[in-house]
Amino acid sequence: MKPLELPQQLLSLARLISEDCTQCRACQVRCAFLRESGTPKNLADQLLGGGPGIGRAFECSLCGLCQASCPMNLPLPEFFLAMRQAALENQIASLNPYRSILNYEAVGASALFRLVSLPSGGDTVLFPGCTFPGAHPRTALALYQHLRASDPALGMVLGCCFKPSHDLGRRDFFERRFGTLRATLLARGVRTVLTACPNCFKVFTQHGDGLAVRSVLSALKDNPPQKQVPVRGTGIMHTPCPLRFEKEEREIALRLACNSGLDVERIRQGGTLAPCCGEGGTVGALRPEYADAWTQDVEKSAKGRMVVTTCAGCTKFISRRTPAIHLLDLMFFPQAAMGGTLPRPRGIAAYMHRLRFKWRVWLENRPRPARG
Repeated sequence: MKPLELPQQLLSLARLISEDCTQCRACQVRCAFLRESGTPKNLADQLLGGGPGIGRAFECSLCGLCQASCPMNLPLPEFFLAMRQAALENQIASLNPYRSILNYEAVGASALFRLVSLPSGGDTVLFPGCTFPGAHPRTALALYQHLRASDPALGMVLGCCFKPSHDLGRRDFFERRFGTLRATLLARGVRTVLTACPNCFKVFTQHGDGLAVRSVLSALKDNPPQKQVPVRGTGIMHTPCPLRFEKEEREIALRLACNSGLDVERIRQGGTLAPCCGEGGTVGALRPEYADAWTQDVEKSAKGRMVVTTCAGCTKFISRRTPAIHLLDLMFFPQAAMGGTLPRPRGIAAYMHRLRFKWRVWLENRPRPARG
């Protein structure tokens, strides 16, 4: 068999982990993947010994909980992502199990769903992501109109940040497609991107060189929507994996959730140590039992309380096991969100709502003939 061609970056990460991992097993306690696959040192030593099992990195959600649990703060998600990239480049792994998510990504980036709308004099755009406008259509429109009321020059960009391809190890594809998106925004005069999706926030933060990135939560902190009738009940905050190490974002989210009237508890497993919702890394396509185990961890932490999160994907996955709502739903439509009466389209209905959202934005920004 032809020997594996492993990039220097991956080999350097493997050596670092092999030398510094103490095998304390703190990461294994919280991760179904590592409990079965072995300690990070075991995996690093296997790779340095010839690379057997490199494709197992696709069973890792890349959620970062292992790094958060590690007393040595080892860059384990970076290591597993590099393994994925090398597995694809050496044709050890196949993308066939991920055709559904890759098709979803392709549709989101297609001309049918894309839009770049920037009013004259504007340099800031809202980038709501692929999922949020379709899964939470009323809130997406309310968010845009609220932000636009205070900043009439706010633009809108509909498209995909290509995080699915990034996390699946399609390095060249991601750099090419996201690079084109970034170049387009810069060429149009965009300087700041407001993200409504934690995954988009992470991608633009790490790869949007030249673009300032803010979450919509940071904008709403100083410019909240109109006060609504307070809701009642108890809840917990679930931290999406891309925000695991973003303390300021977590604090803003908790404060905004509490402002709704909901008694939201800060739990140890709800911040840096939050479990993955089950969607991360598209593990469910390969090892659904791992994804289910992580979702069950969220359910156990909730203990029947409402789970509040800032990610449309987390909301969808967690809702399969226990009640969950999106924080933006709670802020703009608190009673309906808590009562479960807000529409949450799925399947083809979500695509139709994305097109309707694009149409509404285009109508609001289309050039109007001068009166005379």
